[in-house]
Amino acid sequence: MVDCGKMIFRGHFYLTLDDKGRISLPSQFRRVLEETGQKRVIFTNYISDGFRCIEGFLISEWEKFEGKLRSKSRFNPKIQKLENFYLSRAAECEIDAYGRILIPSYLRSYAGLSKEVAMTSSLWGFRIWDKRIWDLVIEQTEQQLSSDPKIFEEADL
Repeated sequence: MVDCGKMIFRGHFYLTLDDKGRISLPSQFRRVLEETGQKRVIFTNYISDGFRCIEGFLISEWEKFEGKLRSKSRFNPKIQKLENFYLSRAAECEIDAYGRILIPSYLRSYAGLSKEVAMTSSLWGFRIWDKRIWDLVIEQTEQQLSSDPKIFEEADL
């Protein structure tokens, strides 16, 4: 059994959404899935820096997340909001034999995905953005970094 905690998606890729709402996973991302023996991922809605996107997870990582949530009080209003916004929108999606994955229409609509999308890595999985939004996120981050070179200092790396 592969330790999925050490498997990570890296990089960003520009992809085309087909007419059915599928994308072909980049070979680097498919390799992570193959190495972990997983043929499905979880997609859910996400907001990053004020912009909507879709967040994707390995099933094993999503199950760890659910386990952590189960350890919290189900009557905590913040946990309930998280369940309502994040968990209730989650979809388990299968990767077909051609390395394609269908993104549910309600998530495509939420993230405002058009034909061109960007798939980007994160420490917990990956994200799918409309390409125009991703380009804007990168541009704004670069502008912030240019005006404040210490912007990442709090990361303490």
